[in-house]
Amino acid sequence: MSSINKIDVVGEYLREVDLRLSGLPLLQRHELLADLRAHIDTAREQGAYTDSEMIEVLQRLGSPEAIAAAAYWEAGPQPPRFQPAPPPESAPPSGGVPGWVIATIAGVVAVFIIGGLIGFLALARVGGAPAPATAVVDAPGAPHAPDAPDLVPAPRPTQ
Repeated sequence: MSSINKIDVVGEYLREVDLRLSGLPLLQRHELLADLRAHIDTAREQGAYTDSEMIEVLQRLGSPEAIAAAAYWEAGPQPPRFQPAPPPESAPPSGGVPGWVIATIAGVVAVFIIGGLIGFLALARVGGAPAPATAVVDAPGAPHAPDAPDLVPAPRPTQ
């Protein structure tokens, strides 16, 4: 059998335990994995060399699920772990118009309303009296258009 195809039973076991302990603090995980390695090394020193003997040792230690469950139970409730917020992407559209646009439009409308109100009050204050009428008088010697209406009768020549 080639060593490339041989499965590292102990390595796989420890990786699986580590994966299942990912919710525990790093120091606690390292301590537990170090304890498991110490038990495995002791078993090797006592003569467990074959894969089947190592599988027996690992079964006595417990499945990765059981070890993780016991570690979580022993640790008790953990404070929530800090997870940095993802970097903000472009701001999502809020579905509305920006506030500065609304403020600008409101300001322009207010100026027109106030200006129109002031103009209306100024006209009302004058009393609505019409402006004095002006009379158009032909100057003597000025040509007179025959189709122009006479606003003021032309003076009659005296004899």
